[in-house]
Amino acid sequence: PDVVGTSCYITGVNEVKKICRAAKRWNPNCKTVVGGVHAAKAPADFADHTVDCIVTGDGTSMMPELMDAFAHNKPLEGIPGLALPTSETEVTFTAKRPYMPKADDLPFPRRDLVAHLRKKYYYLFHQPVTTMKTTWGCWYKCNFCFTWRITDGAQYSRSPESIADELETIESEEVYIVDDIFLINPGRLARLAKILRERGIRKKYLVYARADFISENEEIIAEWAGLGLSAVIIGLEAATDPELDSMNKECSVDYNRRAIATLRKHGVDTYGSLITQPDYTPREWERLQHFIDENGLYYLNISPLTPMPGTVIWDMYKDQIVVDRDAHGLWDLSHTVLPTRMPLKDYYRSLLGVYVRSCLSISRAGKLTLGTRPPVWSLKYLRLWLGAFQIMMQFRGAHRHHTPRELARAKDKGPAVEGLTHPPTASTNEMETTYRIAKSA
Repeated sequence: PDVVGTSCYITGVNEVKKICRAAKRWNPNCKTVVGGVHAAKAPADFADHTVDCIVTGDGTSMMPELMDAFAHNKPLEGIPGLALPTSETEVTFTAKRPYMPKADDLPFPRRDLVAHLRKKYYYLFHQPVTTMKTTWGCWYKCNFCFTWRITDGAQYSRSPESIADELETIESEEVYIVDDIFLINPGRLARLAKILRERGIRKKYLVYARADFISENEEIIAEWAGLGLSAVIIGLEAATDPELDSMNKECSVDYNRRAIATLRKHGVDTYGSLITQPDYTPREWERLQHFIDENGLYYLNISPLTPMPGTVIWDMYKDQIVVDRDAHGLWDLSHTVLPTRMPLKDYYRSLLGVYVRSCLSISRAGKLTLGTRPPVWSLKYLRLWLGAFQIMMQFRGAHRHHTPRELARAKDKGPAVEGLTHPPTASTNEMETTYRIAKSA
């Protein structure tokens, strides 16, 4: 290939390097471009002799400039918004640029190019599902999240007309809107709902929302349930207010309970995200289980608190990290990277226990009213149950993933490519790179 573009979260950093190394090994003149949310806040993680440039903002407007530079052999230093590797651990920055252009000016994705894969896209029981994005950035400043920092606190939202136009191009019935918060602006939601009804657009929607918004806007939930809202992913995060306050969540456990009840009242399923603290003892695990049981939660994602680079809590916890920064495969929100109060094995077994009692209990699932779940004895349900069982059983031995052997495996980025060096570049914009701890090639 002439150009290879890649994108990933933190867990895929070394896999991206493997891809770039394979591309350069095949064709040393191939240009390699890295982007994505992790590249935006931690570009030095991608410093490698086979990475030509790292995009630190939205790539949609950046790629035409890069293609022109590659085609005409123009220096990349003249393109704002790039990080250019100067060694295996460091990058230099070109001039700063706005994160992205006006949201309505972005072209729709070329879904026709992956039409042959459409039936394979799924999220839980939403299959086939099509993803779309209507907003970039966030209005809140949770300290464990870097979304609001990526856009420097700004929000970029598409108009209801633009959203409806794209929905009309989507063939699948299931649509997963991946905005960090979709249910946020009552006026925008009302206008979009009106347009959907006028155009006769009917889909099943999976979206993100905050518990306080759901609790305070039941009429909006009722309206959208009638338009096809089938499930909402809520960052419940914790079962106590002090924990929520420690995350700067600006929410409460009471809001969490009311939101779950409101969604259930209107036939919308809750997909709950929870964060466990490193100082949990058996008492905190039982309290979390009680919260799950009393609120009838079934769809859960439970993650140990992880100070991602670029977040506020990274600055708070970076000196306590016990998993090497370049062991990217273990920064997956399933492994703890902080020292735990309980023995590591007991911590993971406690986490597994919550999953087993909450999600793997077929009898419990059968007692809950869930609109998105197929019958518990259906092949579709059992197939997903077996997959979930295999994943969850990994927690049983997760403490062994912290051994030197497993850490080395998580750091592997493939063999180096002989004959490639980093070109000399001049720094045109200073940017803090102190988060780059791992210095090994």
